[in-house]
Amino acid sequence: MPLNRIAGASETERLTGFVHGKEASDLEERFARALDRAGKDYRFEYLVLSNVGLPGEENQIDFVVEDIYPVEIDGNFTHKSAEQKAHDQQRDAILNEQLSDWGWYPIDRIPGDFLETQEAANQIVGEKF
Repeated sequence: MPLNRIAGASETERLTGFVHGKEASDLEERFARALDRAGKDYRFEYLVLSNVGLPGEENQIDFVVEDIYPVEIDGNFTHKSAEQKAHDQQRDAILNEQLSDWGWYPIDRIPGDFLETQEAANQIVGEKF
């Protein structure tokens, strides 16, 4: 079972658990579907190749939209604690330094609460892109 799948996902959504052939959470899949619907080009699980990073952790970003907008989807369970939020801020600061050298925007974190339905995901994508 893919990570962060929520049992409450609607039966009518017919989520597959995959984005671009890679395992994805329901939140990630909804976001990807919203990007597809909006006609946005994106990469899923983009690896930032850099000498800088946090030890023992890949420099992977959930989505890169239009080759310039990095997006992290924050699951309701895995990014909730103060400790995890501090870790995310440290990681983002390190990655944002590299990304700014490329002319990219800073990492945008979207809380899972904003992606609980496909309609909500469509709205977020419409507002952000």
